[in-house]
Amino acid sequence: MRIRLKLMGVLKSRTPEGGALEVPDGATIEDALHALGLAPQATHAVTVNGQLERDRRRALAPDDELTIIPPVGGG
Repeated sequence: MRIRLKLMGVLKSRTPEGGALEVPDGATIEDALHALGLAPQATHAVTVNGQLERDRRRALAPDDELTIIPPVGGG
């Protein structure tokens, strides 16, 4: 199935061409992060269709939009 992606900040350059990712049916947020080669600590927050999602084991549906936000630091 195809999901849409928005990678923010320093992760933006890792967005696949076309802004979409093919994952198996029933794939979870964790599966999508793994497919992108992103370690759990590389992500601060994720949203699915604009809603904050804390459960990274949540199954995704075709054409869901997954937004991945990296940790932000400053000083």
